[in-house]
Amino acid sequence: MRFIYSKTFTKIFIVFVLIALLIISDATGYIGWAKDGFFRGFSFVTSKLKAATTSVKVTFSTLFTIRKLVSENAKLSAEVDQLAFENARLKSAQNENAALRNALNFSEQGPFNLLPVEALTLDTTGFSQVVIVDKGKNHNIEIGQPVVVQPGILVGKVTNVSERSAEVLLITDPGIVVNSEVVDSTAKGLIKGEHGLGLSLDLVTQNELIKTGDAVITSGLSEEFPRGLLIGRISSIRSSSTDLFQKAFVTPAADLRNIKFLFIIQ
Repeated sequence: MRFIYSKTFTKIFIVFVLIALLIISDATGYIGWAKDGFFRGFSFVTSKLKAATTSVKVTFSTLFTIRKLVSENAKLSAEVDQLAFENARLKSAQNENAALRNALNFSEQGPFNLLPVEALTLDTTGFSQVVIVDKGKNHNIEIGQPVVVQPGILVGKVTNVSERSAEVLLITDPGIVVNSEVVDSTAKGLIKGEHGLGLSLDLVTQNELIKTGDAVITSGLSEEFPRGLLIGRISSIRSSSTDLFQKAFVTPAADLRNIKFLFIIQ
C-alpha cells in the first residue's frame, strides 16, 4: 500500500515540476518560439479550413444554381413545345377552314349535282389507292359515281358503298381506266393508273401532236365520266416510229396524298 502511495506522489510531483518549468520558461522567454509556432500553425489550419468551407459553399451554390437553370430550361422548352403545338393546330384549322370554304363555293357554282364528302382514311402507299369517305347509302351514293375535288378535278370513282361510308378508288390505281382527251390537239387516248406513281396516257395514234405541259381532260366517250373534268398534264412522252401508238406520262392535277374534301357526282 505504501508503495502505491509513493508512486502516486511521485507522478504528482513530476507534473508540478513540469508546470513550474513551463511557467519559468515562459517568464524568461525560452518557449516563445514554441508559442509562436503553435499559433502560426493554428492560424494556418484555421485559414485553410475557412477556405475549404468557402469552396464547399460556392460548390453547393453553383450546383443549386445549375439545377435551378436546368429546371427553368426544361419548363421553357415545354412551353415552347406547347406553343408550337398550338400554332400548328391553329394553322391546320385555318387551312382546313379555307379548303372547306373553297369546296362549298365549288359545290354551289359547279355544273354537276355534287355531294360533298370528307376523307376519313387515305391509303396511297400500297397497291390499292383507296380513300374512305364519311357518307354512304344514307346519302344515295352508288358504285361507279365519279369523284372530284374543286375546281372540277377528277380523282377517282366509288367502288364500294356501305350504309354510312364509301370507298373511293383513285385514278392512280391501275383498276381505273378513263377515256381522255388532250386539250390543245383533241388527241384521244386512255388514262390508266401506275400503282400510285402517276398516270399513263396510252393508245394515242402517231399522227396526233401532243407535247409536254398539255392538259388532259375526260373525253366523255363513256357514260362513266362526264366530259371536261381535268385529269392532269403531260410530263413526258415516249414515241417510236415502229410503234402504232404514242404513250405519255401524266402528272395528276390533284395532290392525291393530301385530299380532305371531295365531291361525288350524282
